[in-house]
Amino acid sequence: MRGVLLALMLAGSAHADTLEAYRQQASGWLLSGQRLPRDYRVQLMRMESADRIRAIAYLRRIGLLTGSSWSLDDLLRDPILSEER
Repeated sequence: MRGVLLALMLAGSAHADTLEAYRQQASGWLLSGQRLPRDYRVQLMRMESADRIRAIAYLRRIGLLTGSSWSLDDLLRDPILSEER
């Protein structure tokens, strides 16, 4: 039981680290006067849906994401795993 709880905590921590890293990167874009990269949607679709929603909210809050809204399907979709070759 403890092993399962530890695994869940570590997985949650990894997701939090990913989201925090993305937030820091987005803040860097904002502070340097850059816009969102062209592939920002792909980057967000690689995240878990909960992290994706938080990242979108953060991007909107800091003013980088002002375009069209996201569909509910895209918000809740499973992460796209990048193919490794």
